[in-house]
Amino acid sequence: MPDLKTLLASYDLAFLRDIAELWGIELQAVERRTALVELANAMTSRQLYEEVFASLHPSASAALMELSRLGGKMPWQAFEHTYGDLRPMGPARRKREKPHRFPQNTTEKLWYMGLVGRAALRENQELSEFAFVPEEFLLWLPETAQAGFDEGSLRQLPAWSGVKVTTLPPQSDQVLDDICTLFAALRMELVGQLPRLSTKEADYWQLLLTLTKSLDLLDQNDQPNENARVFLEKPRGEVLRWLAQSWAQSQDIDELRLMPQLRCEGNWQHSATSPRRIILDRLSALPTGIWFKTQDLVDDIYQHQPDFLRSGSDYNTWIISSADPEARLLHGFEHWQDVEGQYIRFLVSEVLFDLGMLQIGQLTDQPESQVFQITPRFSKSLNPEEKLELPEENQPVLVGRDGKFEMTPLVPRIARYQLSRFGEWLTLRPDRFVFQLTPASLQAAAEQGLELKHLRALLRKYGKPGIPPALQKALNRWESRGLEARIEPLLVLRLAEPELLEKLRESQASTCLGEALGPTAVLVKPGCASRLRAALRDLGILTDFPGDGE
Repeated sequence: MPDLKTLLASYDLAFLRDIAELWGIELQAVERRTALVELANAMTSRQLYEEVFASLHPSASAALMELSRLGGKMPWQAFEHTYGDLRPMGPARRKREKPHRFPQNTTEKLWYMGLVGRAALRENQELSEFAFVPEEFLLWLPETAQAGFDEGSLRQLPAWSGVKVTTLPPQSDQVLDDICTLFAALRMELVGQLPRLSTKEADYWQLLLTLTKSLDLLDQNDQPNENARVFLEKPRGEVLRWLAQSWAQSQDIDELRLMPQLRCEGNWQHSATSPRRIILDRLSALPTGIWFKTQDLVDDIYQHQPDFLRSGSDYNTWIISSADPEARLLHGFEHWQDVEGQYIRFLVSEVLFDLGMLQIGQLTDQPESQVFQITPRFSKSLNPEEKLELPEENQPVLVGRDGKFEMTPLVPRIARYQLSRFGEWLTLRPDRFVFQLTPASLQAAAEQGLELKHLRALLRKYGKPGIPPALQKALNRWESRGLEARIEPLLVLRLAEPELLEKLRESQASTCLGEALGPTAVLVKPGCASRLRAALRDLGILTDFPGDGE
């Protein structure tokens, strides 16, 4: 069987770097030949290979096991028929579409990870094209495929009637729109204001920030990168499936350290994928459309596989404490419910719910009891062989003559990401996003390097009805003249007689008076209301001025 260097030898430098990225290897070489040697040496670490293998979706590991059963190779046509077609990709298309980050099936997943190659091999005295596993990896494959959650997958939890459940609003595919919002907020330095602008808590936005950064959608400065552009342009169903699968296989996302209920300290390490995979396998054994109590799931794991997260000495060596004011140290198996139990609840009620893979509710007569339901999207999101069909993003941006943009989730996300950076954010609701062009927002956009020509091009492409004439005129005037009008709240003093205004100008409160608006009206400078009220009282005049600073 060909070895790893033979597999890598036909790849260009960009392809080798893509493989290194997926394996978590930092290549130092800048020339293809030396990069090939460096990458092959790193990939032939058995420990690293086993970590990568453990992170694979069961369908991908099963494909490798099938190749192993067949002696390490399978006719290429049969391999594609079983595990999906490999799309033709030249360097330019690979750079644009980044299939290593967004594979469409198991074949592409294994191909772009360098776990499977394609070569003309001799069989029965004839050359034929085969899919193969490099000989180094073939030796390390386990003898039997991972069995998932063992025989416990046949166990069922007690079911609850839907008439006794009060459901929360479904998250569906809103996570895609929220990530789009997050990308724009990062560009505009508005992340801290997202809890106020939206209906989501700060912990939710922190989870999305960690998720997108771990999946290489942000650069070192936490700004959207080229992968983020590809993410925003891909169809909703395809990218939501990619998001779920990438999270499930990620070794960089550690839910244990993301949970707001816990504090994890120290330099202890653990596999982030293994406990996540055990819970996902357990959930995958449950039927869809049936309500189960979250606590029953926790109790089931506690009874049959309690050491899925910590085991042995881990219970005492991992430094984990509660995030409550007492900051209790959660050492020992007696705190299993506080650590492992909370971990399971976090996966169910936060991560899987946010990804639209579970529906969450409460028992009507037991409000403290959370229940969950597996949605059809659960298996479609995690199985590379299934398709996830979602509505197409083909709705227009509604453009008002006053410079207001209104958008629904079915406006292309790339359009909302770009247009939202030109306006002030008024409304962020699951079904509606509203932004308003103002001189301040246009100036802020200009400071980000965005120009009005970009705005006009976006409005012509996505807007309905294009650019209204009144807005076009306003943009032209602002481009040539800048700010020409301002609307702001002011405090006005109105008097009964002009003589009273003259007396005030002669008093010590004269510095409190601003621009005259007529013979009996004048603007009051900020912070001067109390002083002006005292001056009027000295003149024997009572006022209904608000207090100073109001």
